[in-house]
Amino acid sequence: MRWTSTLATPGWVGQGWHDHACWFHTGRQSWCDVLVPFFTEAILRGEAMLYVSDKSVEELTEDLETLPGRDALLLTGQLRFLPVEPVRGMTGGQAVADQLGTLRSAAADAVEAGYARVRIAADSAHPVQGRADAVRFVHSELLIDEVVARTPVALLCGYDGRYLDRRAAAALAFVHPVRQHAAFGAGSGLYAEPDATDFWHVYGELDLASRDVFEIALDALPVHGDVHMKLHELAFIDVGGVHALADFAERISPRRLVLHDPPTALRRIVELSRADFPAMRRVVAEV
Repeated sequence: MRWTSTLATPGWVGQGWHDHACWFHTGRQSWCDVLVPFFTEAILRGEAMLYVSDKSVEELTEDLETLPGRDALLLTGQLRFLPVEPVRGMTGGQAVADQLGTLRSAAADAVEAGYARVRIAADSAHPVQGRADAVRFVHSELLIDEVVARTPVALLCGYDGRYLDRRAAAALAFVHPVRQHAAFGAGSGLYAEPDATDFWHVYGELDLASRDVFEIALDALPVHGDVHMKLHELAFIDVGGVHALADFAERISPRRLVLHDPPTALRRIVELSRADFPAMRRVVAEV
């Protein structure tokens, strides 16, 4: 199980082994106020660091001007910079494949160099407006979360909140196990299982407050085969949430949606609805 938390301040980001956090800032200074403590903790823990952004090397260096021992860390290779084109949020294709390759390579390089893991900070000022944009970016984040869950990585995703609408910010927060309270305060979400592919955890309460972001997450969910959802941390789901699961099961057919340890109420809704809603027949609820 991975650590999940809704934070008012970023001080605990990176405490969990496979942390994947998002932070919405309002420009360079507020981002640096999060970035520097995140990497300072890496120094204290003896971890490798990688800073990825669509900025020049000079700008990346300036962002970390208050990081203790920055220049020495760069010389030893414990800290590295990776300026990239603004591609995060692209659905499919080489851009996302390159991002996933960067994560895996950074983790492998860190381990080979003798570090326990790598901390990666990735910042983006890409605009995310409307539901279609939100689905694209959430899809990218879920693909990334699959990698973070299964490699020695802690990842901090920075978004310039001035370019995101509130729904997009909430949807992105929903699929980050560690998120900012101001973006999405409800204690519910979805994240990748560390020990098995095609398994996802859904936790918290899924009701009217989280309906929209849950549906966006389902629309964006990577589907490689049968989709398994572990629900032992799910405290509540309303009828609308159950129907969203049924619609998802219909979309991915003939692949199956398998629900593991669903709450009793969820099992009952699925059983009672199968006669009137054919999509419910595609949902497999296992105790």
